[in-house]
Amino acid sequence: MQQQQIEETIKEYTALNLSNVIDYNKYKLYSIVTNSTALEGSTLTEVDTQLLLDEGITAKGKPIEHHLMVKDNYEAIKVVLQLADKKTLITPEVLQSINACNMKNTGQIVSSALGTVDGTKGEFRKVQAYSEALGYYLAPSKIPEAVNAFCSDVQKQMNTKLSTIDALRLSFTAQAQLIIIHPWQDGNKRTSRILSNYIQQNFKLPLGKIEKADGEEYLKKLRIFKDTGDIEPFNKFMSAKYIDMLKKEIKEYKKGLNWDMPKAKKKRKGLGLSL
Repeated sequence: MQQQQIEETIKEYTALNLSNVIDYNKYKLYSIVTNSTALEGSTLTEVDTQLLLDEGITAKGKPIEHHLMVKDNYEAIKVVLQLADKKTLITPEVLQSINACNMKNTGQIVSSALGTVDGTKGEFRKVQAYSEALGYYLAPSKIPEAVNAFCSDVQKQMNTKLSTIDALRLSFTAQAQLIIIHPWQDGNKRTSRILSNYIQQNFKLPLGKIEKADGEEYLKKLRIFKDTGDIEPFNKFMSAKYIDMLKKEIKEYKKGLNWDMPKAKKKRKGLGLSL
């Protein structure tokens, strides 16, 4: 039933040719970036993002680190979509370059007994990683081999003729797998979500996102995958949110909103500095 819903919703969405609407693609990316960074702690709203990326104006009272996170994530997703359009192969080096772009202004240098890692260069971590939501991640010594195997598997699947449903599932599965491998000191989830968008762009699917409000459930489904190896709960959750997103955009377009974000110029009270 969910497969049929996805196919029908994508078909309806595609028929609207939303990419031909003025600024649709730009605002879609702004929304993806705002939500992806919000899942990692950013406090910027979509209006804040619009002001920052269109006019270089920061939101008063909000940390500069959040603005830099948004700017980096936006530049990274633009690069990734270009790579997808060129059919660039997914390799460990490509993933490292994506993470480097994502962490350009917020990455840190971390030193340990195993060496020093520059977080702005996409270098793999050399310390054990742990999060309250997902527990301990793969040991640093196992990361290179795991990433190599991951890239080979993803690229092999992308080189086959996949159905719409299978391509979408691949984008979700790859996202979860890379998060669980957790190759970097920081930016793992943001980079993994961008990889998901890469796969969607490669197969000419609408780009997906997870909203901040769904962050808790998102992590719960990732934890199930990490603990049991069962990817289905995560894929079902992601598919449901994907359908919801497309239906919302279709509804907004039909109401005549034409993907015009809230006018930032009407909300200029308490603006910060230019960045």
